[in-house]
Amino acid sequence: MNIEKKLLTVNEFCEYVGICKTKAREMISNPNCKYVVRIGRRVFIHKELFDEELKKNAKYQLTM
Repeated sequence: MNIEKKLLTVNEFCEYVGICKTKAREMISNPNCKYVVRIGRRVFIHKELFDEELKKNAKYQLTM
């Protein structure tokens, strides 16, 4: 049974997107960031919301 995670840690997010932690922290510290979930002091990135935001802001709309 393969269950895909909906919430990514910062490290998993960095690996998923291919960026460093510094850039990831810069992105998620933006108050307008809609894909960040805070649970207590922990920070997670909602993968589906991030993917939607990425598609919406893509310079070139690619069909997959």
